[in-house]
Amino acid sequence: MVQLNHYQCYWYNMADPPGSAEAVLQTLTNSFGAFSPQLRRAARFVIDHPREVGVQSMRALAAKAEVQPNTLVRLAQQIGFDGFDALRERFRDFVVADGLGGFGDRARWLQRLGAEGGSAAVMAEMARATTGNMEAMWRRQQAEELEAAADSIIAARQVHVLGLGAAESLAHQFWYVTRMAFGNITPIPRRGALPIDDVAWVGPGDLLVALTFQPYRAETMDAVRLARGNGCKILGITDSRTSPLARAADQALIAPTHTPQFFQSHAAVTALLEALVAILVARAGDDARSRIERFHEKRRAAGAYEEPSPLSQLG
Repeated sequence: MVQLNHYQCYWYNMADPPGSAEAVLQTLTNSFGAFSPQLRRAARFVIDHPREVGVQSMRALAAKAEVQPNTLVRLAQQIGFDGFDALRERFRDFVVADGLGGFGDRARWLQRLGAEGGSAAVMAEMARATTGNMEAMWRRQQAEELEAAADSIIAARQVHVLGLGAAESLAHQFWYVTRMAFGNITPIPRRGALPIDDVAWVGPGDLLVALTFQPYRAETMDAVRLARGNGCKILGITDSRTSPLARAADQALIAPTHTPQFFQSHAAVTALLEALVAILVARAGDDARSRIERFHEKRRAAGAYEEPSPLSQLG
């Protein structure tokens, strides 16, 4: 295998293409950074929607990926297939999952679904999507990857947590919980600041935990690149191995966000973050446990919690 220039891909032996759907996805992921922009668009669609590849026509897939059909042919040839039909054969065992277009298309689809099947139909589609995301997220997680992420947080001098837009609440929740066990975790950007303001002085020994999901926030990626240039390590939480954050990070944890909603679903992301927090505390030792105990003792002493009334006092 020989690496070519930035706008070419890794060239594979035409007699030995990937032998399974999983191998195709891994090959596309490994070669993604060397593809041209159009091939990247096609590869991202195949990686993120493998269940559609084996059952839909090349023209239908190209339309959904927003590329020309010939781009799919070139993509297949770049990784060793004679054409796209040969690549698609690797995906025949996958079950189709309905794909949807952009935000406006999804909103129109939801309205049509509600008009035809009522709220019960909308709920059923949401349940199928969120359950599928959860199952896919747990299947792909490796304990070793979560342990490595937890250890990088524990070992860091300072941990900054960055999420913008819809990812802000996820980042805030992660910080809110982990600060009970650790004193070196800070959410950014701080009030009145830009993300790049808060990472301007990070450096070796620090860790930036960044979250972004398609469509990926340019401000987040600017901050990631600045932090990385300063020697800061990056832990990315994102939705695809092909996302710019996954490719820029030292380590990336992936949770799918597919949904019939008009914006991405964060149910699986929330579960992933909760699992990371649990493993983080489990590996942190006595200091973290003592800090959590002191934190809640202080909150109780300050009257932060409404204690339940004894049954004898209830009217």
